[in-house]
Amino acid sequence: MNGGFSQWHNLIAIKFSIKLVAYGNSFNMRTLQAILLCISLTCTYASQSQTPCEWFDWDGSGFIGANTWVYVLGQYDTAGEMDVDSSGWVNVRDLLEFLPFYGTACYDESDWYEETTGHIEGLILTEWEVHETELTGLLANIPAGSITYRLYAELSHEGDHVLAVYGDDEAPLNISSDGTFYGFGGDFGTVVVDDYNSNFTAMFPANAFSTMLSCGEVPEVYAPNSMTGYVSHWLAPLHELNANGDIVLADSTGGAWFSNGSQMQLQQDGLVFLGQFTIVDGSTLEGTLNLLAKTETDGGEGIETLEGTTFSSDNIDVLGCTDADATNFDPSATYMYGMCLYPGDYDEDGMITVSDLLALLSFFGCESCPEQDLTGDGAVTVQDILVWLGLFG
Repeated sequence: MNGGFSQWHNLIAIKFSIKLVAYGNSFNMRTLQAILLCISLTCTYASQSQTPCEWFDWDGSGFIGANTWVYVLGQYDTAGEMDVDSSGWVNVRDLLEFLPFYGTACYDESDWYEETTGHIEGLILTEWEVHETELTGLLANIPAGSITYRLYAELSHEGDHVLAVYGDDEAPLNISSDGTFYGFGGDFGTVVVDDYNSNFTAMFPANAFSTMLSCGEVPEVYAPNSMTGYVSHWLAPLHELNANGDIVLADSTGGAWFSNGSQMQLQQDGLVFLGQFTIVDGSTLEGTLNLLAKTETDGGEGIETLEGTTFSSDNIDVLGCTDADATNFDPSATYMYGMCLYPGDYDEDGMITVSDLLALLSFFGCESCPEQDLTGDGAVTVQDILVWLGLFG
């Protein structure tokens, strides 16, 4: 009986590992070989350990790093030993226990992080693009009338960052639409932002609007050492959950997309990018999801979860400058995002400094420079410099 169970356990782990190699950019054949080697050696650690390092530094290297990642993911969705919550199965809850300690050195005795509250303030959904014309895609086009939404988590502290978006039977994740998600999953689509390849966008502009999931990485911004991975029940892989406009993680094993690179602050103006969703043959988007974040505290770092938080295209936010005194004020903006620009701020750094004066002087005498003609008299003169000096003060 035990031998049969062990063989079944190993087959499940091997199948899961192969799926990771096939669908996750951060895995390769060397990673697969390491997973299979670990399984063949029946890797063990002290299951009764009390500290995070005793739990997760299973190879005794003094560092919870890539080797532990291989081990944790090889155990996922099995009755393996990385069962931190003693549920009898390595599920998403065990992954959530591990994630905050990735990258931790174990030379000093580590403690579990204290739990915080109030750092994850909620979700922000925006209409990123309303497609007025059809866009050419590599495998399919985006028809006119489609809508691309972007979803963000709003965090209260600059040092906070999202580690995972997850769901299981205790706290289901459901993202749904009355249409279908363009470019998501399957054999050739994207799942997480790491699957997105910008090289195709020049020839196939629809590529930039592929549906993709993230924990802070933005597709158009290069973030070195940042990676997004994903796991789910092997019978319901996340990359296949694109039928009929539904992404659901609600079984007992659960699933997540998560940060598996260097843990870093990936936010702008308090927002962390969680995903892009292009809706074809429909227009609505709504969902319920759960977040794990590492948070910034007065004493160092903590962790925080927020479960059951919702979003809907019935409640859209507009990102932009909300300051009526700015030259780029957007009266429709509901969330201050990006930088407000002001008269006299010629280098657009949000401040009026000597560098702006030098820029103004370079236009002295110009008769067709409306941005530098602060008096509006048709030319850049001494009067404009005097006006600028008033702004500088």
